[in-house]
Amino acid sequence: MKTLLLLSLLLFLSACARLPSGHIQPIDLEDALSGEALLGRTVSMEELPQEDLLGLDPEIRAYLKELAPNASPQSRLAALIRAFELRDFTVEYDESATLTAMETYRLARGNCLAFTLMMVAMARELGAEASFNQVEVPPVWSHDEAETFVVYRHVNMVSESSRGRRVVDFNLAVYDPAYDQHILDDTTVFALFYSNRGVELMREGEREQAFLYLRKALELRPQRSDLWANLGALYSHFGFLTEAQQSYQQALHLKSSNLVAISNLERLYRYNGQQALADEYAKRARYHRGRNPYYLFYQAREAYEQGDFKRAERRLRRAVSHYEGDHRFHFLLGLARYQLGEMAASRESFEEAFSLVTSPSTVNAYQRKLHLIMQSE
Repeated sequence: MKTLLLLSLLLFLSACARLPSGHIQPIDLEDALSGEALLGRTVSMEELPQEDLLGLDPEIRAYLKELAPNASPQSRLAALIRAFELRDFTVEYDESATLTAMETYRLARGNCLAFTLMMVAMARELGAEASFNQVEVPPVWSHDEAETFVVYRHVNMVSESSRGRRVVDFNLAVYDPAYDQHILDDTTVFALFYSNRGVELMREGEREQAFLYLRKALELRPQRSDLWANLGALYSHFGFLTEAQQSYQQALHLKSSNLVAISNLERLYRYNGQQALADEYAKRARYHRGRNPYYLFYQAREAYEQGDFKRAERRLRRAVSHYEGDHRFHFLLGLARYQLGEMAASRESFEEAFSLVTSPSTVNAYQRKLHLIMQSE
């Protein structure tokens, strides 16, 4: 499952796609960080939220104490996972519910970040090693309101022991170990929590609380480009375009390839009537999207669903030329070629897709899909 963040895409920037030269001077961030424009006053650090994200109450601790009490920490963790699988306690997926560990347990709902906070807290209570793990699940593009582009990312839990690595995921059936992933320290995860929650509060119209949560995220990790892009989205959402521009430009200062900031600046300049500047940012955005294999895959999937198999096939060939290691590219390419009657090429694409798959559930899903297609002929 995916946690909602307005994040940048990880792409290299070539010299032929530079930012407009007028945007390299130092950025004055005082107004954006103060909250004055948004709230009519300067926010103090004492006002920022301070949630106990990994805290557990006595009742939860008592429950955990009874889980295989005389076993090793790893065996106790295995007992916890079995208890969840047997629905001894439940959590229903809710992408708009970024909650603390205790809230997730109490409310029995949450997104993948909320679920992972809960499982890490419980695993550590059992004495097991537990870390946060960001999985570079291929991005999914969508539009969220007029001024915002949204990209989804995924966080789960890993526990390392002498027996190897155990992955704890909201939906392990779709987890693919082939995806790039890396451990996140607790402070970074906490910053992501506050940023996520700030975006949710923004959507609910809670401008003050949204700002406080996003400001807290930046207090924890001021060098994260994605957090500045989120702050820009907040200012843009409520119509404070000067502060939005400052935030987006800081996002680009920290990561020049932040496509969310690039795209949102283009929309901001277009709205302000600065067409030449907007056109430069639009060109920059097209440059990145046209070379990002996952965006090409997104376009191909749309074309395939609309029955435009030739366009889908062209996009997929470009996607594969940029990155050959994603089985989904090859499988959809096989489907498009099958629909176009290119049977030999279709078979080659399917063979390549299956050679890259590491998850048995994915193999079974692909086989079922192929069986259904063959039956419908």
